[in-house]
Amino acid sequence: MNQSELLISLGLSPTEATTYLAMLELESVSIRKVADKTGINRGTTYDAMKHLKDLGLISSRTIGQREVYSAESPERIQDIIRDRRKELLVIAEHAQKIVPAMLADTARPQGEPLVRFYQDDEGIVTILKDVLQTCSKMDSPHYYVYSSRRLRNFMYRKFPHFTEQRIREGIEVKVIAVGEGGDQAPVSERKWMEEPDGPVSSYSIIYGNKVAHISLAGDFTPYGVVIEDPGMATMQRLIFERLWQQL
Repeated sequence: MNQSELLISLGLSPTEATTYLAMLELESVSIRKVADKTGINRGTTYDAMKHLKDLGLISSRTIGQREVYSAESPERIQDIIRDRRKELLVIAEHAQKIVPAMLADTARPQGEPLVRFYQDDEGIVTILKDVLQTCSKMDSPHYYVYSSRRLRNFMYRKFPHFTEQRIREGIEVKVIAVGEGGDQAPVSERKWMEEPDGPVSSYSIIYGNKVAHISLAGDFTPYGVVIEDPGMATMQRLIFERLWQQL
């Protein structure tokens, strides 16, 4: 990434990036001199400098009847990045409240399930966050899990504090583990099933009106499918509870 690409990645237009870089080589100058330096017409240069001034990358002062402009230190770029980071954190907090409502309003044919596909570790994190968000709205926050020994190492590697957050929010979980392993944790119950001869690499979560199925591709990339359908979730919950009673 060169200097111009860095500025453009911060939201500047190519013209604004060119104008700022040119002004770094100049002292206090008029719009005309900046335009002469860049070869960009004065009207476009004026618009670019107005935005640069709003961002704090340039400043102006009046000398006599003339307004002159100076470039601020490139260190201001770090300030812009910090400001953007703060803005994004605030937006992320609002998104956690607003996005679920947007999903609830998503139009789909009456009675048809909503199916979503997720891939890679970030996709699994999205599913796990949805589990927490969905369960936190329930009168009795809880969910059920079928886990397999082969997949456990892949489930939480990008969300290592998932269990801590679940416990903090008082969300209960019952787990039927296929194969040895898996630790007991507060606000949870666990039972085990004998692992079959063939490999089992699947992880299923039943929560609210949703069922998530998570597995591994041939290259060990995790992927998941979330099906939102009350009838399916009820059936999966019934099967889980009957099996739980027998173990």
